Amino acid sequence: MSAEKPRPSVPFEPRKSTKQRKPAAKKGVPIVNPPQPSPAMAEQGSGYIPDVVSKRMIRRVLVFCGIPILMGVGIFLGSYFVIINHLFKVSNTVVLLTSMACLGLSVLGLTYGILSACWEEDSNSKGSLLGLTEFKINLGRMTDAYRASKQMQQNIDPDR
Repeated sequence: MSAEKPRPSVPFEPRKSTKQRKPAAKKGVPIVNPPQPSPAMAEQGSGYIPDVVSKRMIRRVLVFCGIPILMGVGIFLGSYFVIINHLFKVSNTVVLLTSMACLGLSVLGLTYGILSACWEEDSNSKGSLLGLTEFKINLGRMTDAYRASKQMQQNIDPDR
């Protein structure tokens, strides 16, 4: 038998780890939970989102993303009912475009739901009903962080 040549990898294929895998846990041996991030890690900006803040985000996402999704599915199912029962003529293009518009609106609702939540962990307020004030504050934070990371990247690699 001849040895096979390794095939070239495609650009989006994940690289294989050179580290060896740890053996699977044996029966009867407890699995150790990974360490939880400390409050100091959260202050350093390590990507940790406090539980209180994530629950606020989830509530807003359910509203701002869930309603357009339900509308899109409702339009699709309603038009199916109208077409099957010959109530009136509905163009397939109209059904497709309105369903897609609602689903596209749900993507925007997902983003808005996250940005309109209050990101302050210690804050007792859940924010306003629409969250416009929180949206402006959080969008400003995001743009500042983006500019700072871009500046840091330019300082590391000045040829860019």
